[in-house]
Amino acid sequence: MPLVSVVIPTHNRSKYIERAIASVLAQTYADLEAIVVDDGSADDTARVAEAYARKHSRIRLIQHERRKGAQAARNTGIFAATGKWIAFLDSDDEWLPHSLEARLRPLQKGLHHVVHSDCYVLSSGSNNLERFGVPPMQGQVYTELLRRSGPVFPALLVSKKALAAINYLDENIVAYQEWDTAIRLAKHFSFEFVGEPTFIYDCRHANTISKDPIKEALGYEQIVTKHRWAILRHLGPQALAHHYQKAAFFYHQASEKKRANRCSVRAAICWPLQSGLASTGKRRFLKQIWKIRSHAHRNSS
Repeated sequence: MPLVSVVIPTHNRSKYIERAIASVLAQTYADLEAIVVDDGSADDTARVAEAYARKHSRIRLIQHERRKGAQAARNTGIFAATGKWIAFLDSDDEWLPHSLEARLRPLQKGLHHVVHSDCYVLSSGSNNLERFGVPPMQGQVYTELLRRSGPVFPALLVSKKALAAINYLDENIVAYQEWDTAIRLAKHFSFEFVGEPTFIYDCRHANTISKDPIKEALGYEQIVTKHRWAILRHLGPQALAHHYQKAAFFYHQASEKKRANRCSVRAAICWPLQSGLASTGKRRFLKQIWKIRSHAHRNSS
C-alpha cells in the first residue's frame, strides 16, 4: 500500500495529461500511486491515461460517464485512494521532481495534517518561469484564510484522515474551490509551508474560469456567504463588507449589474462606511484581484 495517493482530475486535456502523469512518475519519492479521474472527456484524454495505466502499475484510471466537475472528480479520486496522504495535481500542470519529497519532509515530525508550498507560474504569452508567491501560511491559519485565499490544489498534501474529518470536498462550489477547502481544513488542523517551489502552474492556455467570469464571481460569492458568520466573528463586519465588494467587482467585470448591486448592498449593510475601491487603494486592490484569479482559474473543470 503506497504512502501517497496522487489525485489528478481531468477533462478534455489530452494535450497536457501526459506531461502531468510523467511528472508524477519522475518523482524522487516513489512510494505513490496516481489516480487519474477522467470527468467525462470528449477527446482522447482517457485513452492517453489508459495507455499509461497499462504500462505502469502505479497509475489507475477512473472514468465518470458524464461530467460532474473538478471537485466531484477529486472526491472520486480521494475515495479510491489507498494512501495515507493525498496530493493533488491538475492535469495541465506538472510537478517538479522533488515535489513530494520536499512536502513530505516536514511531516517527519508528525505534527501536521496539511502541507503546501510555493510554485512557479507560466503566464500567458510567456515561457519564463516566475515565482508565484503563494502566501506562506503556517501554523493556525484559519483566521488568515478567512481574510484571503492561500494554498493551491497542486501544492497541497493532506492526510486522508483530515479530508474525511471535513466530509471531503464541497462539490457545490463552482470556483475558488481550493480556498473553501483550505478554510475548512484550517478550522481543525495546523498547516506547514514549504518555501521552495514544488510545481509549475501553467496559465498559458485559456480555461473555463477565464472564459466564464460569471462563474468566477459566483464562486467567490458562494464562499464568502458560506463562511460569512465565521468572517464576522473572527474579522468583523468591515472584512465581510470588503469580501462582498470584491464579489461585486467580479460581477461588474462580468456585466452582471443586478448581482453586482446585490453584493454592493450586502457590503453596505455590513459596513456602511465602506467606500468601495477608493478605501482599499485601487492599485493594490486590482493586483490582489489578479492574484486571486490567476490561481483559481482552472478549478471548475
